[in-house]
Amino acid sequence: MRIRYTFRHMNASDRLKEHTTNKLGRISRFEDREMNVQVTFDHEKHRKSVEFQVSGAHGTFVSHEQRDDLFEAIDLAIDKLDRQLSRDKSKRKDHHPRSHAPY
Repeated sequence: MRIRYTFRHMNASDRLKEHTTNKLGRISRFEDREMNVQVTFDHEKHRKSVEFQVSGAHGTFVSHEQRDDLFEAIDLAIDKLDRQLSRDKSKRKDHHPRSHAPY
C-alpha cells in the first residue's frame, strides 16, 4: 500500500500520519494487489477535514469526513471506506460456484 499525504492550511504531523497508517491497515484485506492511497488533511477555521482516495485494481473509492477533532474524522472516514470496499468485494464474489462435472 502506497500512502501519500497532503496537508492544507496546517503543518505536517507525524502523529497524524502514524494514526492514519495504523487505521489504513484495516482496508488492506480487501485487495490482494497494490493500492494507492491519497490522504488530504485540511483545516478551515474551526472545522478539520480528511479525505481518502483509494485506487486499486477494482476502482477508485473516495471517503470524506469533517469534524472538530481530526482523529475522529479519520476514524469515521476509514469506517466509510471499510464499508465501501466490503460492499464492492461482496459484489465481485461468485456466490454460485459452477460444478465442472454434470450429474
